[in-house]
Amino acid sequence: MIVLEDTELVRDLGNLNLGDARNPIDELDAATRALDNEALIKRIHPKLPGLEHVLDTLREVIGWPFLYHQEATELGVKWPRGVLLHGPSGTGKTSAVYAVASEFNAIVHLVTAGSILGSFVGESERRLREIFSTASRDAEETGAPVVLFLDDVDSLCPRRGPGQQHEARLVGQLLTLLDGAASSSISNSATGNATTNSSSNSSLDDTNRGSKNSLGACRTSTAAAIKNQTPAGHVVVIGATSRPNALDPALRRPGRLDREVTVPIPSLHARSQILASLAATLPLDPGNVDLDLISSQCHGYTGADLEALCREAAMEVISEQILAEIDNEKKEALENNTCSNRGGDDGASTGPAPSTASPLSSKPQQRRITTEDFLQAMHRVGASVARTVVKEFPPALWSDVGGLEETKKKLQQAVEWPITKAEAFKRLGIRSPRGVLLHGPPGCAKTTLARAAATASGATFIPLQGASLYSMYVGEGEAELREAFRKARYAAPSIIFVDELDMLVGKRGGGVGENSSDDTSSRLLSTFLNEMDGLELAGGILVLATTNRPGSIDSALIRPGRFDLTVYVPPPDLLGRIAALKIHSRRIPLASDVDLDTLAKVTERYTGAELEAVCREAAMSALREDIEKASEVAMRHFEAAVRGVVPMLSEEMLEKYASWPPRKR
Repeated sequence: MIVLEDTELVRDLGNLNLGDARNPIDELDAATRALDNEALIKRIHPKLPGLEHVLDTLREVIGWPFLYHQEATELGVKWPRGVLLHGPSGTGKTSAVYAVASEFNAIVHLVTAGSILGSFVGESERRLREIFSTASRDAEETGAPVVLFLDDVDSLCPRRGPGQQHEARLVGQLLTLLDGAASSSISNSATGNATTNSSSNSSLDDTNRGSKNSLGACRTSTAAAIKNQTPAGHVVVIGATSRPNALDPALRRPGRLDREVTVPIPSLHARSQILASLAATLPLDPGNVDLDLISSQCHGYTGADLEALCREAAMEVISEQILAEIDNEKKEALENNTCSNRGGDDGASTGPAPSTASPLSSKPQQRRITTEDFLQAMHRVGASVARTVVKEFPPALWSDVGGLEETKKKLQQAVEWPITKAEAFKRLGIRSPRGVLLHGPPGCAKTTLARAAATASGATFIPLQGASLYSMYVGEGEAELREAFRKARYAAPSIIFVDELDMLVGKRGGGVGENSSDDTSSRLLSTFLNEMDGLELAGGILVLATTNRPGSIDSALIRPGRFDLTVYVPPPDLLGRIAALKIHSRRIPLASDVDLDTLAKVTERYTGAELEAVCREAAMSALREDIEKASEVAMRHFEAAVRGVVPMLSEEMLEKYASWPPRKR
């Protein structure tokens, strides 16, 4: 149904000469087809920011065969019969289909797995045939476009394999029906064309005979020709999925779903428009809400995620108000009102009747939604596109790492600046690195540095672990690796974090750690290289990896264009050890004789993890000394802990770590 909300459009429709049409729907169809298509679309359908190319493709498939049927007939053009929309859940695939269908007054038949799959043999196939038959009948009887919308088509047409007889039958039936729908549409269109040609030839013959009523005959033949220019049986099949690789390949060949359109996650500009539209009905604080700031921090959020974010921001205010009422001892009054309403014996109430309006609308003096409410809601509503691959990694700050100031500066320039200073990079034509490799001894805070860089940049953090990618099934690990990169493209700007890179993609020919004959590592490495090479076109994606065995990494990874930057993370120096000791002892009650500077001097070559172990062991030493009365940790406890925690690094090992990668002349 088309809803006319624009007065200018209504005025344009009123000025059109619709002739003697009797049916109001026919009048509206004639009027809308007479208007410029692009101007009509801008005025009627709901806004879907960032989906302009998706809407244009759907218009070509659904509406153009009606609007430009004569032009296509003259040029011999066959319209595409199907479209596959693929993208993350919540990006607006279904909304786009219904929006374009409403523009052209099309009939939509929604097909889902729940409405098709049956418990008896052959029942699913029968239901599928009935739906296609109904769609064809509606197209022939009404003359309007009919859309068969296969939502979550991957559930209806999964990739066929051995032992899947039921799925194979259903897939085969769907493919047969798709071929039949296309053949039927072509046949009906050809019939219409033949009728048109026949009418035109007949009119020419009548004119050449010199009839007295030649003008009337010409008008009659022209009307008949225009009537027959409308295609009959116009059925379009549109599939939507968030898992395109799970579809059977036969569904994606030309002649079935001819067009494949990616429905992306909203860009920064689109997120701002969506937030402005959603927040229009919320009680915002005009002087303390920055929607542009909020949208800039919603990396990877879909339209559905933004809607949930607005709901949670409103819940922040409601929860605060309810808690304030309880703190002001209003809980008892609310309970009394509730009891009096339930009883109702005396027919009177000592207090005012409880309001049915929401707290936000009934109290004008209450606090309104601010930017801080949205930021708090972000902790509960994350980007749904990354939930399937993102594991819970606690955020970190640069201050959580003691020392290593030079290393932090390099990471800020390579990881944080390309995202937070993107305009400056673009202005100077600087290409951001695709990969950054942190290498150094174990326990030197490489993982914490990576988390701090991701937190500071505000990018989506997607960690990968080698154990989750190794599978007993051939090809499953490579598929999960490709899926992680695909999710990262959707959620850009994003950081893919690979901890212990040498365990995931070791040197070729030696397997994992050069001790295994299994070729799984070689296949993963090949997939990893291909995905990293594809990041040049994707943009906004950085691969951040760590390793304490850099010599075990394949040399193909350590070249410009893949891991452009390698950063050595050494053990902390004297100032770094002092800072690390302060960080790890901040929750420990220290005695007055504790001198952290002296401890830092006697802990040379200690890593950050070993300094943390020293603080923990000193506290345990005080506890063992007097478990009942111990209240502080003294210097003697730290001295005992230093003697017990021996550094594992030698001068030779440090020199070996610092000299990688070897420089070639």
